[in-house]
Amino acid sequence: MTSQGEQTNPLRRLLLLSSSEKVELGVEATPAEIAQQPEMWRDTPQRFGAAAPAIRDLLAQIGLPGGSSEIVFAGAGTSDFVGRCVQGPVTAALGTRGIACPTTDIVTHPQYAFPADRPALMVSFARSGNSPESVAAMEAVLAERPQVRHLIITCNGEGELARRARALGDRAHCLVLHPRTNDRGLAMTSSFTSMVVAGLGLAYLDRIDEYGDLVDRLATAAETVLDIAPAVAESLLERKPERACFLGSGALYGAAVESHLKLQELTDGNIICLCDTFLGIRHGPRAAIHDDTLVVYFLSNDPYVRRYELDLIRGNREQGSGLAHVIVADRREGIADLADHVVAFDPTGELGLPDHSLPPVATIVGQLLGLFASLAHGLKPDVPSAGGVIHRVVQGVTIYPREQRAGGSRQF
Repeated sequence: MTSQGEQTNPLRRLLLLSSSEKVELGVEATPAEIAQQPEMWRDTPQRFGAAAPAIRDLLAQIGLPGGSSEIVFAGAGTSDFVGRCVQGPVTAALGTRGIACPTTDIVTHPQYAFPADRPALMVSFARSGNSPESVAAMEAVLAERPQVRHLIITCNGEGELARRARALGDRAHCLVLHPRTNDRGLAMTSSFTSMVVAGLGLAYLDRIDEYGDLVDRLATAAETVLDIAPAVAESLLERKPERACFLGSGALYGAAVESHLKLQELTDGNIICLCDTFLGIRHGPRAAIHDDTLVVYFLSNDPYVRRYELDLIRGNREQGSGLAHVIVADRREGIADLADHVVAFDPTGELGLPDHSLPPVATIVGQLLGLFASLAHGLKPDVPSAGGVIHRVVQGVTIYPREQRAGGSRQF
């Protein structure tokens, strides 16, 4: 028998469709991959814990923690946004400098990503591990920066990046996540958030038990979001937004970047999206918030940061900017009157999640908006690109050989 909750939760309704109905709507994969995220996250600490000794060895080879080495977080598209979510907490914990640099930039301008005079760790995030730019970026770094060590965090143990990492011996390590995180749908959902959860483990290398407890609390928060946010997403989409703006500060900016892409790609560009920080959007991009714009705020738990964020939210409300507003925050207290909806992932305040851990939870709201907006526009969420412009693994990229420099070298 179907319960009342299953009848009223739009995500559960999709999950309960027959196989033939799922095929017809194009929802064989994406809804289930969104729904499985708490389970996939809880699976990650054990895998990370098993990899921790090898990761510590990689760091020791380049003088970390505490040395002058650097960490480069690399990935293509959504996988790049993983690095944007974790670079702050990881580099702070390891006492070093780190940057998130897309492999699409490393292929063309590797000299801007890697220091010439000291070693570094390249952390490559990849769903399939077969994107041409990600493979080419790793090849270039191996050839021209031999002092760099490599950590691959991937959802596909049979991908090209995983294969190459295994061939490098103690110069590299590959952390493979649960096979079900290798999303079959075009849009990355559980693959993205699970790689963020795994990446956060680097900030807890010497506190694995604490990391496991944090991930369990994150999964609990995600279960709350999956209970309440699907109905919120459907309600917001009834207002037929033509644009959307996602805002976040610190690590939550990474969630905003990923969410803006998720909604845009799942609607095949029918909803044009932008993203920014709460302070950054005041410097010009705020002009893009019109009467047709859905505004999504990923609110910080840090009281100091939140003051800046609430100033902007109140200003938007007072000026009547935007079509509808939704806040994603721990609790509703003090903010319920500032938005059309509040998605509260810790309503009793018991989870105590630090800001740097919030991107996986917040991103689920962007995923759900993308899923239901895709259906509302008559698209198939598993394959939303009606013209075949985008694909699960990018196509049409030719990788050209790097030119030899004077003296026969190919240095960056």
